[in-house]
Amino acid sequence: MTERTEEDKICIAPITVILGGNQYSIEQLRIKDSRGWRKSVVDLIQTMPVYANQAISSKDGDIESALIGLAVTAPDAVIDLFFSYAKDLDRGEIEDIATESEIAVAWEEVSKVAFPLSKTVPETMNKLYQ
Repeated sequence: MTERTEEDKICIAPITVILGGNQYSIEQLRIKDSRGWRKSVVDLIQTMPVYANQAISSKDGDIESALIGLAVTAPDAVIDLFFSYAKDLDRGEIEDIATESEIAVAWEEVSKVAFPLSKTVPETMNKLYQ
């Protein structure tokens, strides 16, 4: 992936990702749609400690459930979220040819544009209090 330029960021340029060795463009969500999508990401992140706590304090059957949650359910939920952001992509086609490693890199690219304030707000606060 090439680094997005300031012009790309300002002009709402599509996100470019490689999946299954093919290049795809993903349109950025607008504020209204992005707000709900980000909430879904936070909801997923909040489930992670539940799986970890379940594994730590597990009884016999609970550890299997926790491992399935961490190894299957959570990654599948991330893939679901990726395709809910990249709604114009052909999920069936991509799942036939892409790897989870490629989805992980594509997820990072989507996250950069979906959560831009997670970087800029702390930077601004830092500058204000220097």
